[in-house]
Amino acid sequence: VACVVLAGFQHFLFLSAFVWMFIDAVLLLVSAKNLTKIRSKQKEIPGWKRLTVIGYLIPLIVVGVSVAVVPDGYDKKLCWLKYNRGFQWSLLGPVYFILASNLILFIAIFITVTLSLKGLNSEILQRTQTLEDRKLIRTVLFKTMAQFFILGCPWLLSLINISSNILEIIFTILISQQGTVMFVVYCVLNQEVSQYTDHQSLNTLRPPKCCFTGPI
Repeated sequence: VACVVLAGFQHFLFLSAFVWMFIDAVLLLVSAKNLTKIRSKQKEIPGWKRLTVIGYLIPLIVVGVSVAVVPDGYDKKLCWLKYNRGFQWSLLGPVYFILASNLILFIAIFITVTLSLKGLNSEILQRTQTLEDRKLIRTVLFKTMAQFFILGCPWLLSLINISSNILEIIFTILISQQGTVMFVVYCVLNQEVSQYTDHQSLNTLRPPKCCFTGPI
């Protein structure tokens, strides 16, 4: 029983991860469209409570329906999905659909950001290009290309049925670095995170108030 529960939990977690990749792709597309606007429309972006419900409720429904249709779909020895009666498609179907959708959304994001950068670059060329301008363009381009990994697009390599050790190594390296790319983009290069850490560092280095006794 424990093995079946573990398999169902893994099934749920894998689906949740890919659903969140899809949510991230949609939010990035909305943000990319708002690059040329002074203010982004907050109404276009659902709140975190709704996103949390979507991110976890959809996988839960898929797992629940799959178990209801095929009650013995989990292997009691391997603690994973069985590959009979098509039960594996309760995972592969949503995953392939999300990967294909994310690839399309990535192309749309890349085109949108590229057009926005062309407009920004033309404005910059009209005046003296500063170091901050060049840094901004490089950062935006890097973040855009990094979305290819964050949105899970390298998982599409798993569809290529080629028995090549080199391809397997490349696939493993790309997938294993997804978390690293997320950390760099959302933490290291995030302006809000940088401002917060700088503020916390200043507070840490600041002497305590008891040290300032005033002039003697």
